Amino acid sequence: MRAALLLYGPVAVTVTMWSFQAPALHEVGERWDTATLNLARYMLAALAFAVLAGIAAARGDTSDAGTYRLAPAQGLMLGGLFAGFALLFAGGAVIGNPVVSATASAVMPITASLVTWLVAGRRPERALLLALFLVVPGAILATPAPGADAGGDQPVIGLALVLAAQVCWSLYSLAVPRLLPEASTIARSRISILWALPFQLAIFLVGWALGFGHADLSFPVFDATLTVAAALGPLVLGLMLWNLSVARLGLPVCALFLNLVPVIGTLIAWGFGTVPTLTQIGGVALVIVGMGSAQYRRRETEDGRSHLPRN
Repeated sequence: MRAALLLYGPVAVTVTMWSFQAPALHEVGERWDTATLNLARYMLAALAFAVLAGIAAARGDTSDAGTYRLAPAQGLMLGGLFAGFALLFAGGAVIGNPVVSATASAVMPITASLVTWLVAGRRPERALLLALFLVVPGAILATPAPGADAGGDQPVIGLALVLAAQVCWSLYSLAVPRLLPEASTIARSRISILWALPFQLAIFLVGWALGFGHADLSFPVFDATLTVAAALGPLVLGLMLWNLSVARLGLPVCALFLNLVPVIGTLIAWGFGTVPTLTQIGGVALVIVGMGSAQYRRRETEDGRSHLPRN
């Protein structure tokens, strides 16, 4: 039992942290504007990574020294994609339905495959394309009609923003290995956040100058706690534990755990007061079955034991 907890505990914590992100942003977003909320949590994440870098340097770890110098144009491109992902995802979580936002997270492998197909010419695997027949109807069922007491002002627009955020993340993920080939994952995250901060600060200033900024401090301790948790949990702790889990278990096993994000996210959103309907629960189930089946078939193919019919 203890061995199983040590082996699977880190990836379980990661999935919980990533599931917590959308409901937490939605809750605080009812009182704070998206730009203010996003700037606050990414500044906290940047500070945390700076502390980690200082600890590594104090221990004599110089493995990343000199490996992350970017030209200004490269840094702006990387930061722009990272900031675009952050703002679009946060915006979708705030104005949309947190159950839908959590469910959409399971669709990320399909989005990444389609973006890679368009950018790099690598066709998506057949298993992922077959999953669309379950994922698309599931996403439609999980998305309530606007104004139907949906736990969000614009659930359809929120879903669109989350999917657009996934496109930005996929482009960012393709760019990082080329621009920072020798840097560790933590160094890549630290540099990406630093280059993204100017974009987020600019949007924050423009939003407040135009009168869109607002920060209701009716629940200062509660909102501050959720903001810190949404910064240090998904962005820092989740990232480090994910890398540890991939090293121990392998990517295919860890990817299967990601199918729990809609389930845990729905339960967390329920705890914040967004009660899922039976239709939404059915949609979440379809998405999980579709993505789980696709990942299982991909694992079989990689192991040379695929039972998929051949063309």
